[in-house]
Amino acid sequence: MKSRILLNLALAALVAVLAVLVWLKPRPAVPQEFRLSALASASIDRIIIEKPGQPAIMLQRNPAGWRLTAPFPARAEGTAVERLLEILAAASRQRFPATDLGRFQLDPPLLRLTLNEQTFRFGTQNTLTGEVYVATNGGVHLVAPSHLAHALKIPADFAAHAFLAEEEKLAGFESAKLKLSRNGEGKWSASPARPDWSQDDINRWADEWRNASSLVTQPYDGTPAQESFTLHLANGKLIPCKILRREPELVLLREDEKLQYHFPAGIGKRLLSPGK
Repeated sequence: MKSRILLNLALAALVAVLAVLVWLKPRPAVPQEFRLSALASASIDRIIIEKPGQPAIMLQRNPAGWRLTAPFPARAEGTAVERLLEILAAASRQRFPATDLGRFQLDPPLLRLTLNEQTFRFGTQNTLTGEVYVATNGGVHLVAPSHLAHALKIPADFAAHAFLAEEEKLAGFESAKLKLSRNGEGKWSASPARPDWSQDDINRWADEWRNASSLVTQPYDGTPAQESFTLHLANGKLIPCKILRREPELVLLREDEKLQYHFPAGIGKRLLSPGK
């Protein structure tokens, strides 16, 4: 019995020693991270992208959302703006003093991105990690190359692809050959009458307009118009439009915006042919 008690005491002591050793064992260090910004995305209302030898791209947030203000005015593509703002959440594991910037190709930089009052200067890639050097807030950081890619886009990439803004609800279509209108109950009528077109046909056509998204949106280039038509909105607003080209793609001009929208030919046929 005495030997068993001694054995238990020895095992207890061994467990206690092991517990102390585990407690004293150095814990792996948590990698240090350096945040590039303390700004929140929701606080940003002004964006400027500057590239050497090119006009600045400027975006402004207003109550209706983001707008491209330079080098031409347009509704802004929300996804493109959101990707620019992703750098606010970026963090690097290394932070270098903002000295000898030439070796990082930061003096002058490849590109400047300004969000409100904070400027991010982009330089060259690190050949080992593929990350990009960014100077901001007195330091130089390494970040994912996607942040540079988002800012390198051309101005047209920041123009909204949606032909109709979210608040613009289609209520009618009028051309030289056809007039479509929807009453307060949501029922469509055509003039001249088209008995071969069902309400479902026209509703699908209206959905095509609501979801119409261009491949490219850019300033009007002066191409002569082939035809004209007008879209009627539920709030009474009229949108005068012109067909600039049908093949190999449909190109439509929104005269109120002075912007032309390029659509695949297949989508173009559905937009201009309600009964098909």
